[in-house]
Amino acid sequence: MRKFLLYLDEIAQSNPFNNVYGLGRSFIAFSLLITFLFSSTDVLFDKYLFGIQSLDTIFDKINLFFLVGYGNLYIAKIIVVVICLLVISGFYPYITGILHWWVTFSFQQAGNITEGGDQIASILTLLLIPITLSDNRINHWGKSHKSSPERNFFALIPLYLLQLQMAILYLHSGVEKLYKVEEWKNGTALYYYLNDPLFGYPAWSKLFFDKLLVEPSFVSLFTWSVVLLEIILFGALFMKSSMRIKLFPFALLFHIFIAVIIGLYSFSLVMSGGLILYLLPLNQPLDFKRLLSWNQR
Repeated sequence: MRKFLLYLDEIAQSNPFNNVYGLGRSFIAFSLLITFLFSSTDVLFDKYLFGIQSLDTIFDKINLFFLVGYGNLYIAKIIVVVICLLVISGFYPYITGILHWWVTFSFQQAGNITEGGDQIASILTLLLIPITLSDNRINHWGKSHKSSPERNFFALIPLYLLQLQMAILYLHSGVEKLYKVEEWKNGTALYYYLNDPLFGYPAWSKLFFDKLLVEPSFVSLFTWSVVLLEIILFGALFMKSSMRIKLFPFALLFHIFIAVIIGLYSFSLVMSGGLILYLLPLNQPLDFKRLLSWNQR
C-alpha cells in the first residue's frame, strides 16, 4: 500500500504542462486539417447517407455537421479549419481542447469515408481534454509553469490511459495479423499490399520495389518485421523512459513509410501524434537536440 501511495505521489509531482503534449495534439489536429483542406465536402460526406448512419442520437444533437446541415457544410469546413489552426498554434489550450474533440468526433460520426485514424483521433482528443482544461498557459508551446500536485494528477491519469490505448492498438494490430490473415503468417502480406493498384507503392519508387519484391527472403523479413515492431511497441508500455525514446524514431519511420508509400497521410499523422504522447517523457519539455541525438546515447 505504501509503495502504491508513493507511486501516486510521484505522479502528482510530475508536471506534464509542456510542449510534448502540445506537439502530440498538433499532429492530430494537422491530420484533420489536411483532410479538410485537400478534400471537398462532397467527397467527405454522402448526401443520401448524411445524418442517418449514426446511432448516437444524443451526440447527433451537438454534431457540428448535423447542426449546419448538408447544404451548409462549407460553413462547418471553415470552422474545422479554424479550430485546427488554433490547436496547432497552441493558443488557449483550455478552450481549444474541447473544440478539438468536438470537430474530430463530429467528423468521425458524420463522415462518409472515415478510417481508423479518424476513430483513433476522436479517442485521443477526448483523453486530452483533462490536460487542456488544466493547462493555464496562454500557449501550449510556452515554458512550463509551476503546477499543483492535484492539477498534475488530474492531467496525467488520462494521459496514462491514452498510453494504454496506444499500446492496445499496437498489440491488437500485431496479433490480429497473425491469427486472421494467412499472408501475414507466411510472410507474403506486404508483397500483395505494395502491389495493390490502390494502396501499392507510388510510381516514383517502382524501380526500387520491383527489384526487392521479387526476393522472397526480403518480402518475408519485411512482412514479419512489421508484426514484430507492433508487438515491441506494445511492450513499450513496460519499458523505461530511456528505452522508449530510443524506440521512438523507428516507430515514427514506420508511420512515415505508411504515409509516403501507402498514402495514408492522415492516419500516419494521428498515429505519430499518439506516439509522441506514448513514447516521449510527458514531464520533460521536448528538447529537439536530444531527440535528434538519440542514437548517440
